[in-house]
Amino acid sequence: MDLDPRLQDMLDHHEIRQLLATYCHGCDRGDEVEMAGTYAAESWDNHGPRKMEGRRFSIETVEESLRTTKVVSHQLGQSLIKVDGNTAGAETYFIATLIYPGRNGTADRLNQLGGRYVDRLVREGGEWRIRERICVREWSNSQPIEADFLAGRGFEPTRRGQEDHSYAALGLNHAGNPWLHEVTA
Repeated sequence: MDLDPRLQDMLDHHEIRQLLATYCHGCDRGDEVEMAGTYAAESWDNHGPRKMEGRRFSIETVEESLRTTKVVSHQLGQSLIKVDGNTAGAETYFIATLIYPGRNGTADRLNQLGGRYVDRLVREGGEWRIRERICVREWSNSQPIEADFLAGRGFEPTRRGQEDHSYAALGLNHAGNPWLHEVTA
């Protein structure tokens, strides 16, 4: 049964926004398999210094972030999406925040990047996937964290992996990081 074209457009927009949120969830929670699943079988990601096939980008990005950061957190802003059958284009504003641990007595460092994901998407097997992504830098900032006024005030800490509360709330299982098995084997 064919849907009213307006309803199909709304459904496509919803599914694309869900895809973008899933990408960020996988990246932020250190779930390389979830993040890689947002890319098309043939994909490309141009993320500044890291330009490569999308699923490979997921592996390298998650591996590095788990090794070097305490926190990775994305906030997505407005998306402009244009659907054309089984392909689409999207521009989505974001702010990515990373916290790197201090070394040799220095303070932790807060790095932020504000920009846009400019995506070309494709429907594969009935689901939207990122075929090509360009990460556009609008601004960036880096500064030491001199004080954290909410530390120790009863908030749940962020976690990476199955222990994060989002997995239970969403009924998800952490898909894992296959490269961990290669490193520890």
